[in-house]
Amino acid sequence: MRDLHSKVVIVFLMLLLCFSLDPGQSLAQGEAGNFASKGISAKSKAAQAFDEQAKEKLKQMSPKEVTALDKMLAQALTLFYEHKYVKALPLFEKVASQVETMDIKFWLASCARGAGKLDLAVKKYQEMLAIDPSLHRVRLELAATQMQKGEYKNAKKNFEIVLSTNPPVAVKNNIQKMLATIEAKTKKLFPHFRLGIGMQGDTNVSAGPDRSTIGTPGGGIIRLGRTQKELSDWVVMASGTGSILYDLGKRNGLMWHGDGNFYLTRNTTYDEFDYSLWRVATGPWWVGKRSILKIPFAYSSANYDDYSLYDSWDFAPSYEYFFFKWLGIKATFAYVHEDYEPRNRQDEDNINRIWEIQANFYLNDGKDTISIFYFDENLNARDFGYSYDAYNVGASYFKLLPWEMDLYVRYKYTSRDYEGQPKPVRYFGFTGSRDNKRHNLYLGLSKYFAQHLYATLYFNYINNDSTSVFYEFDKMVYGLQVGIKY
Repeated sequence: MRDLHSKVVIVFLMLLLCFSLDPGQSLAQGEAGNFASKGISAKSKAAQAFDEQAKEKLKQMSPKEVTALDKMLAQALTLFYEHKYVKALPLFEKVASQVETMDIKFWLASCARGAGKLDLAVKKYQEMLAIDPSLHRVRLELAATQMQKGEYKNAKKNFEIVLSTNPPVAVKNNIQKMLATIEAKTKKLFPHFRLGIGMQGDTNVSAGPDRSTIGTPGGGIIRLGRTQKELSDWVVMASGTGSILYDLGKRNGLMWHGDGNFYLTRNTTYDEFDYSLWRVATGPWWVGKRSILKIPFAYSSANYDDYSLYDSWDFAPSYEYFFFKWLGIKATFAYVHEDYEPRNRQDEDNINRIWEIQANFYLNDGKDTISIFYFDENLNARDFGYSYDAYNVGASYFKLLPWEMDLYVRYKYTSRDYEGQPKPVRYFGFTGSRDNKRHNLYLGLSKYFAQHLYATLYFNYINNDSTSVFYEFDKMVYGLQVGIKY
Protein backbone atom coordinates (compact mmCIF):
# COMPACT_ATOMS: atom_id res chain seq x y z
CA MET A 1 0.00 0.00 0.00
CA ARG A 2 2.87 2.35 0.83
CA ASP A 3 4.47 1.57 -2.54
CA LEU A 4 1.17 2.37 -4.30
CA HIS A 5 0.95 5.68 -2.44
CA SER A 6 4.48 6.59 -3.49
CA LYS A 7 3.70 5.75 -7.10
CA VAL A 8 0.60 7.99 -7.09
CA VAL A 9 2.63 10.87 -5.67
CA ILE A 10 5.29 10.30 -8.32
CA VAL A 11 2.62 10.34 -11.05
CA PHE A 12 1.30 13.66 -9.73
CA LEU A 13 4.78 15.17 -9.70
CA MET A 14 5.45 13.85 -13.22
CA LEU A 15 2.24 15.52 -14.35
CA LEU A 16 3.52 18.78 -12.93
CA LEU A 17 6.81 18.28 -14.72
CA CYS A 18 5.15 17.48 -18.06
CA PHE A 19 3.04 20.60 -17.90
CA SER A 20 5.79 22.87 -16.61
CA LEU A 21 5.65 24.80 -19.86
CA ASP A 22 5.04 28.52 -20.28
CA PRO A 23 1.40 29.47 -20.84
CA GLY A 24 0.40 31.02 -24.13
CA GLN A 25 0.06 34.55 -22.67
CA SER A 26 3.68 35.60 -23.00
CA LEU A 27 5.78 38.58 -23.92
CA ALA A 28 8.52 36.16 -25.03
CA GLN A 29 8.53 33.88 -28.04
CA GLY A 30 11.20 32.11 -30.13
CA GLU A 31 14.59 33.00 -28.73
CA ALA A 32 12.74 34.60 -25.86
CA GLY A 33 11.21 31.23 -25.03
CA ASN A 34 14.58 29.93 -23.90
CA PHE A 35 14.97 32.96 -21.67
CA ALA A 36 11.46 32.51 -20.29
CA SER A 37 11.97 28.83 -19.54
CA LYS A 38 14.75 29.76 -17.15
CA GLY A 39 12.17 31.57 -15.07
CA ILE A 40 10.10 28.45 -14.29
CA SER A 41 11.94 25.27 -15.24
CA ALA A 42 15.43 26.21 -14.06
CA LYS A 43 14.50 26.68 -10.44
CA SER A 44 16.67 28.13 -7.73
CA LYS A 45 17.35 26.35 -4.45
CA ALA A 46 14.67 28.49 -2.80
CA ALA A 47 12.09 27.45 -5.40
CA GLN A 48 13.14 23.80 -5.12
CA ALA A 49 12.80 23.98 -1.35
CA PHE A 50 9.28 25.39 -1.74
CA ASP A 51 8.37 22.52 -4.08
CA GLU A 52 9.83 20.01 -1.61
CA GLN A 53 7.35 21.25 0.98
CA ALA A 54 4.54 20.50 -1.47
CA LYS A 55 6.01 17.04 -2.08
CA GLU A 56 6.04 16.32 1.64
CA LYS A 57 2.43 17.45 1.90
CA LEU A 58 1.48 15.08 -0.92
CA LYS A 59 3.10 12.18 0.90
CA GLN A 60 0.79 12.82 3.84
CA MET A 61 -2.32 12.43 1.64
CA SER A 62 -4.06 9.17 0.87
CA PRO A 63 -3.73 7.66 -2.63
CA LYS A 64 -7.38 8.49 -3.26
CA GLU A 65 -6.83 12.16 -2.39
CA VAL A 66 -3.76 12.40 -4.59
CA THR A 67 -5.57 10.73 -7.50
CA ALA A 68 -8.49 13.16 -7.18
CA LEU A 69 -6.06 16.05 -7.04
CA ASP A 70 -4.28 14.65 -10.08
CA LYS A 71 -7.51 14.51 -12.10
CA MET A 72 -8.52 18.01 -11.02
CA LEU A 73 -5.16 19.42 -12.08
CA ALA A 74 -5.32 17.63 -15.44
CA GLN A 75 -8.82 19.04 -16.04
CA ALA A 76 -7.70 22.54 -15.06
CA LEU A 77 -4.70 22.35 -17.38
CA THR A 78 -6.85 21.14 -20.27
CA LEU A 79 -9.23 24.07 -19.81
CA PHE A 80 -6.29 26.44 -19.42
CA TYR A 81 -4.68 25.50 -22.70
CA GLU A 82 -8.08 25.75 -24.39
CA HIS A 83 -8.16 29.36 -23.08
CA LYS A 84 -11.21 28.63 -20.94
CA TYR A 85 -9.78 30.60 -18.06
CA VAL A 86 -13.00 31.34 -16.18
CA LYS A 87 -13.78 27.61 -15.92
CA ALA A 88 -10.20 26.63 -15.13
CA LEU A 89 -9.64 29.19 -12.37
CA PRO A 90 -11.82 27.57 -9.63
CA LEU A 91 -10.09 24.23 -10.27
CA PHE A 92 -6.63 25.75 -9.93
CA GLU A 93 -7.72 27.47 -6.72
CA LYS A 94 -8.96 24.15 -5.27
CA VAL A 95 -5.69 22.43 -6.15
CA ALA A 96 -3.65 25.29 -4.70
CA SER A 97 -5.66 25.24 -1.48
CA GLN A 98 -4.46 21.65 -0.89
CA VAL A 99 -0.98 21.67 -2.36
CA GLU A 100 0.86 24.45 -4.15
CA THR A 101 4.09 24.30 -6.12
CA MET A 102 5.80 27.13 -7.98
CA ASP A 103 4.29 25.85 -11.23
CA ILE A 104 0.78 25.77 -9.77
CA LYS A 105 1.26 29.34 -8.56
CA PHE A 106 2.27 30.34 -12.07
CA TRP A 107 -0.68 28.58 -13.72
CA LEU A 108 -3.04 30.07 -11.16
CA ALA A 109 -1.66 33.58 -11.74
CA SER A 110 -1.76 33.25 -15.53
CA CYS A 111 -5.27 31.80 -15.43
CA ALA A 112 -6.45 34.60 -13.13
CA ARG A 113 -5.05 37.16 -15.54
CA GLY A 114 -6.84 35.51 -18.45
CA ALA A 115 -10.08 35.50 -16.45
CA GLY A 116 -9.72 39.19 -15.62
CA LYS A 117 -8.90 38.62 -11.92
CA LEU A 118 -5.90 40.92 -12.06
CA ASP A 119 -5.50 41.46 -8.31
CA LEU A 120 -5.22 37.70 -7.77
CA ALA A 121 -2.75 37.39 -10.65
CA VAL A 122 -0.53 40.13 -9.22
CA LYS A 123 -0.65 38.54 -5.77
CA LYS A 124 0.48 35.13 -7.05
CA TYR A 125 3.25 36.53 -9.25
CA GLN A 126 4.53 38.55 -6.29
CA GLU A 127 4.46 35.46 -4.06
CA MET A 128 6.67 33.65 -6.58
CA LEU A 129 9.13 36.54 -6.77
CA ALA A 130 9.27 36.72 -2.98
CA ILE A 131 10.49 33.11 -3.05
CA ASP A 132 12.82 33.55 -6.04
CA PRO A 133 13.50 37.12 -7.33
CA SER A 134 15.45 35.74 -10.32
CA LEU A 135 12.33 34.41 -12.08
CA HIS A 136 12.52 36.85 -14.99
CA ARG A 137 9.61 35.31 -16.88
CA VAL A 138 7.41 35.73 -13.82
CA ARG A 139 8.54 39.34 -13.46
CA LEU A 140 7.64 39.98 -17.10
CA GLU A 141 4.14 38.59 -16.55
CA LEU A 142 3.78 40.62 -13.35
CA ALA A 143 4.80 43.81 -15.20
CA ALA A 144 2.37 43.08 -18.03
CA THR A 145 -0.45 42.48 -15.54
CA GLN A 146 0.35 45.66 -13.61
CA MET A 147 0.32 47.56 -16.89
CA GLN A 148 -3.08 46.03 -17.68
CA LYS A 149 -4.32 47.27 -14.28
CA GLY A 150 -3.01 50.77 -14.95
CA GLU A 151 -0.27 50.49 -12.31
CA TYR A 152 2.24 52.03 -14.69
CA LYS A 153 4.87 53.00 -12.11
CA ASN A 154 5.16 49.44 -10.76
CA ALA A 155 5.03 47.95 -14.26
CA LYS A 156 7.83 50.22 -15.45
CA LYS A 157 9.99 49.28 -12.46
CA ASN A 158 9.63 45.54 -13.15
CA PHE A 159 10.17 45.90 -16.90
CA GLU A 160 13.39 47.82 -16.21
CA ILE A 161 14.61 45.16 -13.77
CA VAL A 162 14.26 42.50 -16.46
CA LEU A 163 15.83 44.80 -19.05
CA SER A 164 18.89 45.22 -16.81
CA THR A 165 19.57 41.46 -17.03
CA ASN A 166 20.43 41.81 -20.74
CA PRO A 167 17.66 39.54 -22.09
CA PRO A 168 17.55 38.19 -25.67
CA VAL A 169 16.75 40.62 -28.47
CA ALA A 170 13.11 39.50 -28.85
CA VAL A 171 12.38 40.07 -25.16
CA LYS A 172 14.32 43.32 -25.11
CA ASN A 173 12.36 44.71 -28.07
CA ASN A 174 9.03 43.78 -26.48
CA ILE A 175 10.00 45.40 -23.18
CA GLN A 176 11.06 48.59 -24.95
CA LYS A 177 7.69 48.70 -26.72
CA MET A 178 5.91 48.30 -23.39
CA LEU A 179 8.02 51.05 -21.81
CA ALA A 180 7.24 53.36 -24.73
CA THR A 181 3.53 52.67 -24.25
CA ILE A 182 3.80 53.42 -20.53
CA GLU A 183 5.66 56.65 -21.30
CA ALA A 184 2.87 57.72 -23.66
CA LYS A 185 0.16 56.85 -21.13
CA THR A 186 1.82 58.54 -18.15
CA LYS A 187 3.20 61.61 -19.89
CA LYS A 188 2.02 64.81 -18.21
CA LEU A 189 3.53 67.55 -20.35
CA PHE A 190 2.99 67.80 -24.11
CA PRO A 191 5.05 70.60 -25.70
CA HIS A 192 4.99 71.57 -29.36
CA PHE A 193 6.53 74.38 -31.35
CA ARG A 194 7.10 75.35 -34.96
CA LEU A 195 9.27 78.19 -36.24
CA GLY A 196 9.76 79.19 -39.87
CA ILE A 197 11.03 81.90 -42.19
CA GLY A 198 10.46 82.38 -45.88
CA MET A 199 10.00 84.58 -48.91
CA GLN A 200 6.71 85.21 -50.67
CA GLY A 201 5.43 87.12 -53.62
CA ASP A 202 2.34 89.27 -53.02
CA THR A 203 0.54 90.71 -56.03
CA ASN A 204 -1.36 93.22 -53.90
CA VAL A 205 0.34 94.08 -50.60
CA SER A 206 -1.90 97.14 -50.18
CA ALA A 207 -5.16 95.21 -50.78
CA GLY A 208 -6.13 98.14 -52.99
CA PRO A 209 -8.30 98.37 -56.12
CA ASP A 210 -6.81 97.91 -59.57
CA ARG A 211 -7.46 101.51 -60.63
CA SER A 212 -5.98 104.98 -60.25
CA THR A 213 -9.18 107.05 -60.05
CA ILE A 214 -12.66 106.67 -58.55
CA GLY A 215 -15.69 108.76 -59.48
CA THR A 216 -17.72 110.36 -56.70
CA PRO A 217 -21.54 110.61 -56.45
CA GLY A 218 -21.24 114.38 -56.96
CA GLY A 219 -19.46 113.95 -60.31
CA GLY A 220 -15.95 114.52 -59.04
CA ILE A 221 -12.90 112.30 -59.36
CA ILE A 222 -10.72 110.92 -56.58
CA ARG A 223 -7.15 110.21 -57.59
CA LEU A 224 -5.73 107.39 -55.51
CA GLY A 225 -2.30 107.81 -53.99
CA ARG A 226 0.57 105.45 -54.70
CA THR A 227 -0.12 103.25 -51.68
CA GLN A 228 -3.92 103.32 -52.05
CA LYS A 229 -4.04 101.24 -55.21
CA GLU A 230 -2.84 97.77 -56.11
CA LEU A 231 0.88 97.23 -55.48
CA SER A 232 2.97 94.08 -55.78
CA ASP A 233 6.06 93.31 -53.75
CA TRP A 234 8.38 90.59 -52.51
CA VAL A 235 7.96 89.99 -48.82
CA VAL A 236 10.13 88.33 -46.19
CA MET A 237 7.94 86.59 -43.65
CA ALA A 238 8.41 84.70 -40.40
CA SER A 239 5.98 82.80 -38.23
CA GLY A 240 6.03 80.70 -35.14
CA THR A 241 3.65 78.77 -32.97
CA GLY A 242 4.07 76.91 -29.72
CA SER A 243 1.83 75.16 -27.24
CA ILE A 244 2.01 73.27 -23.96
CA LEU A 245 -0.65 70.89 -22.70
CA TYR A 246 -0.38 69.76 -19.08
CA ASP A 247 -2.37 66.81 -17.76
CA LEU A 248 -3.57 67.73 -14.27
CA GLY A 249 -4.78 64.24 -13.40
CA LYS A 250 -5.62 60.98 -15.06
CA ARG A 251 -6.39 60.78 -18.75
CA ASN A 252 -9.89 61.77 -19.79
CA GLY A 253 -10.01 64.58 -17.27
CA LEU A 254 -8.84 68.09 -16.54
CA MET A 255 -5.90 69.51 -18.50
CA TRP A 256 -4.43 72.98 -18.89
CA HIS A 257 -3.44 74.37 -22.27
CA GLY A 258 -1.35 77.36 -23.22
CA ASP A 259 -0.24 78.52 -26.63
CA GLY A 260 1.33 81.45 -28.40
CA ASN A 261 2.02 82.43 -31.98
CA PHE A 262 3.36 85.27 -34.07
CA TYR A 263 3.36 86.30 -37.72
CA LEU A 264 5.34 89.12 -39.30
CA THR A 265 6.10 90.43 -42.77
CA ARG A 266 8.80 92.75 -44.05
CA ASN A 267 8.26 94.18 -47.54
CA THR A 268 11.36 94.67 -49.68
CA THR A 269 9.98 97.84 -51.34
CA TYR A 270 6.87 99.16 -49.59
CA ASP A 271 7.83 98.98 -45.92
CA GLU A 272 4.75 101.00 -44.94
CA PHE A 273 2.84 97.71 -45.28
CA ASP A 274 5.05 95.82 -42.84
CA TYR A 275 2.81 93.89 -40.46
CA SER A 276 3.17 91.84 -37.30
CA LEU A 277 0.75 90.01 -35.04
CA TRP A 278 1.33 88.04 -31.88
CA ARG A 279 -1.15 86.20 -29.71
CA VAL A 280 -1.11 84.24 -26.44
CA ALA A 281 -3.91 82.10 -25.02
CA THR A 282 -4.46 79.87 -22.03
CA GLY A 283 -7.27 77.99 -20.38
CA PRO A 284 -8.55 74.64 -19.13
CA TRP A 285 -9.53 71.62 -21.21
CA TRP A 286 -11.83 68.85 -20.11
CA VAL A 287 -11.17 65.68 -22.09
CA GLY A 288 -13.86 63.02 -21.92
CA LYS A 289 -13.96 59.62 -23.56
CA ARG A 290 -15.90 61.02 -26.52
CA SER A 291 -15.65 64.78 -26.16
CA ILE A 292 -13.34 67.75 -25.57
CA LEU A 293 -14.33 71.02 -23.89
CA LYS A 294 -11.92 73.95 -24.26
CA ILE A 295 -12.23 77.31 -22.50
CA PRO A 296 -9.38 79.57 -23.71
CA PHE A 297 -8.78 83.23 -22.91
CA ALA A 298 -6.48 85.10 -25.30
CA TYR A 299 -4.72 88.40 -25.82
CA SER A 300 -3.25 89.62 -29.11
CA SER A 301 -1.56 92.71 -30.49
CA ALA A 302 -1.00 93.87 -34.07
CA ASN A 303 1.44 96.37 -35.54
CA TYR A 304 1.28 98.03 -38.94
CA ASP A 305 4.20 99.96 -40.41
CA ASP A 306 5.97 99.45 -37.05
CA TYR A 307 3.22 101.33 -35.19
CA SER A 308 0.75 99.75 -32.81
CA LEU A 309 -2.46 99.02 -34.70
CA TYR A 310 -4.76 97.37 -32.15
CA ASP A 311 -4.91 95.28 -29.01
CA SER A 312 -7.44 92.51 -28.68
CA TRP A 313 -8.66 90.01 -26.15
CA ASP A 314 -11.08 87.18 -26.69
CA PHE A 315 -12.93 84.38 -24.96
CA ALA A 316 -13.66 81.40 -27.21
CA PRO A 317 -15.05 78.23 -25.56
CA SER A 318 -15.56 75.22 -27.82
CA TYR A 319 -16.99 71.73 -27.47
CA GLU A 320 -16.35 68.80 -29.80
CA TYR A 321 -18.27 65.54 -29.52
CA PHE A 322 -17.10 62.40 -31.33
CA PHE A 323 -20.16 60.49 -32.48
CA PHE A 324 -17.91 57.91 -34.10
CA LYS A 325 -14.17 57.39 -34.39
CA TRP A 326 -14.38 59.08 -37.78
CA LEU A 327 -16.87 61.89 -37.02
CA GLY A 328 -16.71 64.81 -34.61
CA ILE A 329 -19.01 67.83 -34.41
CA LYS A 330 -17.50 70.97 -32.93
CA ALA A 331 -19.35 74.08 -31.72
CA THR A 332 -17.55 77.32 -30.83
CA PHE A 333 -18.60 80.69 -29.48
CA ALA A 334 -16.13 83.59 -29.51
CA TYR A 335 -16.37 87.01 -27.92
CA VAL A 336 -13.70 89.36 -29.32
CA HIS A 337 -12.92 92.93 -28.22
CA GLU A 338 -10.55 95.08 -30.34
CA ASP A 339 -9.15 98.50 -29.40
CA TYR A 340 -7.38 100.46 -32.15
CA GLU A 341 -4.43 102.60 -31.09
CA PRO A 342 -4.07 105.26 -33.85
CA ARG A 343 -6.33 108.24 -33.23
CA ASN A 344 -7.51 108.23 -36.84
CA ARG A 345 -8.63 104.59 -36.57
CA GLN A 346 -10.39 104.52 -33.23
CA ASP A 347 -13.74 104.49 -35.03
CA GLU A 348 -12.87 100.85 -35.78
CA ASP A 349 -12.95 99.82 -32.09
CA ASN A 350 -15.34 96.90 -31.99
CA ILE A 351 -16.86 93.91 -30.28
CA ASN A 352 -17.42 90.81 -32.38
CA ARG A 353 -19.57 87.79 -31.50
CA ILE A 354 -18.98 84.63 -33.49
CA TRP A 355 -20.95 81.37 -33.52
CA GLU A 356 -19.38 78.45 -35.37
CA ILE A 357 -20.35 74.86 -36.15
CA GLN A 358 -17.87 72.47 -37.73
CA ALA A 359 -18.04 68.82 -38.81
CA ASN A 360 -14.73 66.94 -38.82
CA PHE A 361 -14.32 63.64 -40.66
CA TYR A 362 -11.26 61.63 -39.56
CA LEU A 363 -10.74 59.05 -42.28
CA ASN A 364 -8.18 56.42 -43.23
CA ASP A 365 -6.80 56.13 -39.67
CA GLY A 366 -6.23 59.87 -39.44
CA LYS A 367 -4.38 60.15 -42.74
CA ASP A 368 -7.28 62.12 -44.22
CA THR A 369 -9.19 64.84 -42.38
CA ILE A 370 -12.09 66.70 -43.99
CA SER A 371 -13.68 69.65 -42.21
CA ILE A 372 -16.84 71.51 -43.20
CA PHE A 373 -17.63 74.70 -41.30
CA TYR A 374 -20.11 77.54 -41.01
CA PHE A 375 -19.87 80.54 -38.73
CA ASP A 376 -21.91 83.65 -38.18
CA GLU A 377 -20.53 87.03 -37.08
CA ASN A 378 -22.07 90.09 -35.52
CA LEU A 379 -19.51 92.91 -35.26
CA ASN A 380 -20.44 96.22 -33.67
CA ALA A 381 -17.91 99.03 -34.15
CA ARG A 382 -17.76 102.55 -32.75
CA ASP A 383 -18.57 103.90 -36.22
CA PHE A 384 -21.48 102.17 -37.99
CA GLY A 385 -19.51 102.12 -41.24
CA TYR A 386 -17.34 99.35 -39.80
CA SER A 387 -20.19 97.36 -38.24
CA TYR A 388 -21.45 94.30 -40.08
CA ASP A 389 -23.29 91.01 -39.98
CA ALA A 390 -21.56 88.19 -41.80
CA TYR A 391 -21.57 84.51 -42.49
CA ASN A 392 -18.69 82.29 -43.52
CA VAL A 393 -18.86 78.84 -45.06
CA GLY A 394 -16.11 76.59 -46.27
CA ALA A 395 -14.22 73.34 -46.16
CA SER A 396 -10.68 72.09 -45.65
CA TYR A 397 -8.83 68.89 -46.46
CA PHE A 398 -5.68 67.55 -44.82
CA LYS A 399 -3.87 64.57 -46.34
CA LEU A 400 -0.84 62.68 -45.04
CA LEU A 401 1.24 61.70 -48.06
CA PRO A 402 4.09 59.20 -48.48
CA TRP A 403 7.69 60.41 -48.30
CA GLU A 404 6.98 62.36 -45.06
CA MET A 405 4.80 64.92 -46.80
CA ASP A 406 1.34 66.37 -46.25
CA LEU A 407 -1.14 68.46 -48.20
CA TYR A 408 -3.54 71.05 -46.83
CA VAL A 409 -6.29 72.74 -48.87
CA ARG A 410 -8.87 75.23 -47.56
CA TYR A 411 -11.62 77.25 -49.20
CA LYS A 412 -13.71 79.89 -47.40
CA TYR A 413 -16.51 82.09 -48.69
CA THR A 414 -17.40 85.20 -46.66
CA SER A 415 -20.39 87.48 -47.05
CA ARG A 416 -20.36 90.73 -45.03
CA ASP A 417 -23.27 93.15 -44.89
CA TYR A 418 -21.98 96.48 -43.51
CA GLU A 419 -24.39 99.00 -42.02
CA GLY A 420 -22.90 101.79 -44.10
CA GLN A 421 -19.82 103.35 -45.65
CA PRO A 422 -16.79 104.12 -43.44
CA LYS A 423 -16.35 107.72 -42.33
CA PRO A 424 -13.44 108.53 -44.74
CA VAL A 425 -15.56 107.39 -47.69
CA ARG A 426 -18.65 109.28 -46.52
CA TYR A 427 -16.66 112.53 -46.77
CA PHE A 428 -16.78 112.12 -50.55
CA GLY A 429 -20.56 111.66 -50.62
CA PHE A 430 -20.74 107.86 -50.63
CA THR A 431 -23.74 106.63 -48.66
CA GLY A 432 -25.82 103.48 -48.29
CA SER A 433 -24.85 100.00 -47.22
CA ARG A 434 -21.75 98.13 -48.28
CA ASP A 435 -21.70 94.44 -49.17
CA ASN A 436 -18.50 92.42 -49.48
CA LYS A 437 -18.26 88.93 -50.98
CA ARG A 438 -14.90 87.26 -50.52
CA HIS A 439 -13.44 84.02 -51.89
CA ASN A 440 -10.32 82.71 -50.16
CA LEU A 441 -8.40 79.65 -51.41
CA TYR A 442 -5.25 78.30 -49.75
CA LEU A 443 -3.02 75.36 -50.72
CA GLY A 444 0.05 74.18 -48.81
CA LEU A 445 2.40 71.26 -49.48
CA SER A 446 4.87 70.39 -46.72
CA LYS A 447 7.89 68.11 -46.67
CA TYR A 448 9.55 66.94 -43.43
CA PHE A 449 13.14 65.79 -43.19
CA ALA A 450 15.99 65.26 -40.71
CA GLN A 451 13.34 64.59 -38.02
CA HIS A 452 12.75 68.23 -36.99
CA LEU A 453 13.04 70.23 -40.23
CA TYR A 454 10.36 71.12 -42.74
CA ALA A 455 9.72 73.09 -45.92
CA THR A 456 6.33 74.35 -47.13
CA LEU A 457 5.28 75.57 -50.56
CA TYR A 458 2.04 77.55 -50.42
CA PHE A 459 -0.39 79.53 -52.56
CA ASN A 460 -3.20 81.82 -51.43
CA TYR A 461 -5.76 83.51 -53.67
CA ILE A 462 -8.20 86.15 -52.38
CA ASN A 463 -10.94 87.83 -54.37
CA ASN A 464 -12.94 90.55 -52.61
CA ASP A 465 -15.99 91.80 -54.50
CA SER A 466 -17.61 94.89 -52.94
CA THR A 467 -20.42 97.31 -53.71
CA SER A 468 -17.88 100.00 -52.78
CA VAL A 469 -15.10 100.28 -55.37
CA PHE A 470 -12.65 101.32 -52.65
CA TYR A 471 -12.74 97.76 -51.30
CA GLU A 472 -12.65 95.72 -54.50
CA PHE A 473 -9.40 93.81 -54.92
CA ASP A 474 -7.71 90.59 -55.94
CA LYS A 475 -4.46 89.25 -54.63
CA MET A 476 -2.26 86.18 -54.88
CA VAL A 477 0.38 85.19 -52.37
CA TYR A 478 2.83 82.41 -53.15
CA GLY A 479 5.98 81.44 -51.35
CA LEU A 480 8.33 79.01 -49.66
CA GLN A 481 8.86 78.67 -45.93
CA VAL A 482 11.49 76.55 -44.17
CA GLY A 483 11.85 75.95 -40.49
CA ILE A 484 12.07 73.63 -37.51
CA LYS A 485 9.40 71.81 -35.56
CA TYR A 486 9.26 69.81 -32.39
